[in-house]
Amino acid sequence: MARSSRFRKIVGAALLVLAAAQTVPAQTKSPKRGLAYGYHSAADMQVLAPGISWWYNWASVPDAGVVGVYPGLGVEYVPMQWGRNLGSGPVTANQLAANIPAGARYLLGFNEPNFLSQASLTPTQAAALWPVLEDVAQRKSLALVSPAVNYCGSCVTENNVTYYSPTQYLDAFFAACPGCRVDYIAVHTYVCEERWLRDKIAELKRYNKPIWLTEFACGDMPANQITLARQQKYMLDAVNYLEKEPAIFRYSWFSGRNNEIPNINLLGNSGQLTALGQQYVSLPVGWEAGRVRPVAVTASSTETGTTGATNVNDVNINSRWASLFTDPQFITLDFGSPQNFSRVQLSWEAAYALDYQLQTSLDGQSWTTIRTVINGDGGVDNHTGLAGRGRYLRVYGTRRATAYGYSLYEVEVFGSAGALATRGGRQQLQQPLQLYPNPAETELHVALPDNTRLQSLTILDALGRPVLTSAEPATTLNIAALPAGLYVVRVVTADQRQLTQRFTKR
Repeated sequence: MARSSRFRKIVGAALLVLAAAQTVPAQTKSPKRGLAYGYHSAADMQVLAPGISWWYNWASVPDAGVVGVYPGLGVEYVPMQWGRNLGSGPVTANQLAANIPAGARYLLGFNEPNFLSQASLTPTQAAALWPVLEDVAQRKSLALVSPAVNYCGSCVTENNVTYYSPTQYLDAFFAACPGCRVDYIAVHTYVCEERWLRDKIAELKRYNKPIWLTEFACGDMPANQITLARQQKYMLDAVNYLEKEPAIFRYSWFSGRNNEIPNINLLGNSGQLTALGQQYVSLPVGWEAGRVRPVAVTASSTETGTTGATNVNDVNINSRWASLFTDPQFITLDFGSPQNFSRVQLSWEAAYALDYQLQTSLDGQSWTTIRTVINGDGGVDNHTGLAGRGRYLRVYGTRRATAYGYSLYEVEVFGSAGALATRGGRQQLQQPLQLYPNPAETELHVALPDNTRLQSLTILDALGRPVLTSAEPATTLNIAALPAGLYVVRVVTADQRQLTQRFTKR
């Protein structure tokens, strides 16, 4: 894929981020999430910093525009030795060591050495150069990351063997360099579905080392099919997996600004995030806090003894429930006592549901549908703005996407204990904040729980900055001027409770 030598340099003045008028708790950043990009402006780094922890630029020195800026923003720079040369000649340990900036902790190895168009090193050549990196790593107390490999078309050949695949190349590299020190494995992939990303990562687990996915985006399909919506969907599904996959140490999206793949850019003008950029910096980190855990999980059927219902609640993104190959099928979560359900996130395996309902019940007999999905697209389904209540929550599938059954990696439920309020002698569960429609384009309707008085209402953007306020208890908000992206509505009630709910602006 493209490297810094192909980028057009974007020069921008530093943009000062103004302090918000209202204090907003900072999002906890993912230690895994990073960016593969060169030529940041200081303003670029400032808008990315709330959501990324590291970046690299295929070089051993950071971008000139952000030297002295990135450390104060909590973003780590990771140097790389791109290939056989540094400057005007072959790389030496003294040259490379002199380039490594203070504070560096890792050194990335050669970039796609199996590509003739990239580092273009045979496994034997890469092994012969590796002691230079080991020398620098020892001097600077750096951990070493392997050559970053990918599937290629025009590939290096050695001893009549052409090295098409990552494992084929790495096997030969390790065979040529049996005593070489490698602390992490690096890989690139441009598949467009999360299930294929899983396969690529699974191939690298054979080396029993933590994995860096140092380039990824949807790119391996005809350009006219790579829409923004497709990139957004793939990013959502992929990051959900990468955050929860224990084998992944770090990952980095490709790229900030680049024209080789449609709709991949996280940055627009200097200091401006695109809709995709807003999504990337604001996606959840790891396993989210606040999850409501069931006391039991049952299903209408299971395919095998290893694909049981309890797998959807085991905080393991690699285990799954799978049903028999018929319709309908369902999985039921029993929470032991009444709960309020405000959000449910489903992580589907390749055998997903085209049509299904989320249903609740107080007694396990009578069911209420709180969300219906028609023509679903699998991957991650993040259902927000729910107003469900019950002891039980059921995912009820009525039409399968494949000839197989229904298969879920995880069902994550968010809400609160179903505290009972009394009205007219009848007990009822308190309602969460409701937003509709969601996603929204020009208007967003906000409905407060019954008997709740409003003190303030604020819409926050993906960086936690207030962008709109209202003082109406149940109102229609004009959001037409907001850029597309993810937002949070935060309500403070008269009794000082804080209610929040996410929505998407199209």
